[in-house]
Amino acid sequence: MERHISSSSSLSRSFFSRTLTKRDEIAEASLNVKGPLGLNTLYVPTDSTAADLVFVHGLGGGSRSTWTKNGEPALYWPEEWLPNDPGFRDVSIHSFGYDSNWDKESSLNIHDFSKSLLASIHDCPSMSRTSD
Repeated sequence: MERHISSSSSLSRSFFSRTLTKRDEIAEASLNVKGPLGLNTLYVPTDSTAADLVFVHGLGGGSRSTWTKNGEPALYWPEEWLPNDPGFRDVSIHSFGYDSNWDKESSLNIHDFSKSLLASIHDCPSMSRTSD
């Protein structure tokens, strides 16, 4: 029987992806109000991308609710307004959501969420790469 040994970074990525996916399924109803979990691409320029901008909410916030006025989808400015600003037309825009409800006990902490964000950025096909 042949054994395959994965690198620790791929194990971490796999663990955090599975954990966040499971947490998303469990808490889907309550988190839909705040927005989706994980890295979400909101806008990719049709021409070349000069930069990637990632919106990360704070404690108690959400990937949509933090950036939306009065809960109105048309007022979700990172997706609805920012791509129309001439200064951002060559910028890819993303948001990152995590379960930021600090009132409840969790086995994951901010360090875990930051690792998940970095792994998501690394694995995101729409994020620009440079060889510098």
